[in-house]
Amino acid sequence: MDLRGTAVIIGALGLAVALGPRAYAQYVGRPADKPVRMDGASMSAKLVDPTARAKKQAAAVQVAVKGVRIVDPALSGEKPIKGQGHLHYQVDDGPVIATTAPKLSFHGLKPGAHTITIALAANDHSPLGPQEKLTVTIP
Repeated sequence: MDLRGTAVIIGALGLAVALGPRAYAQYVGRPADKPVRMDGASMSAKLVDPTARAKKQAAAVQVAVKGVRIVDPALSGEKPIKGQGHLHYQVDDGPVIATTAPKLSFHGLKPGAHTITIALAANDHSPLGPQEKLTVTIP
């Protein structure tokens, strides 16, 4: 299913996720518990304009990855290939969104504190190790 350029409504959380042109799928499930480490892989994530977006019940995350080529896991039949990966985004305990998009926006967040987890994943959705947790508080 190609979700590019659409908004996905996640009912249980009551939020909408704006998927950019390189966003492909929602991964429904949890990655394996034990990460497969990839030497040289690193990732950093930050909230984009957090105060202004929080006032609009939204959050946007910008991610930078080094040491791994970000690819759509469907291209390998979701089989791991050394040096390739993609991103998993998750708000609180909601569904995991698997994508190649380095920037993702979340809309319709309920008031209160929310944790956005970003993880680097292999083509088979197993963790590659690098992960960050960002917190946003919606007034």
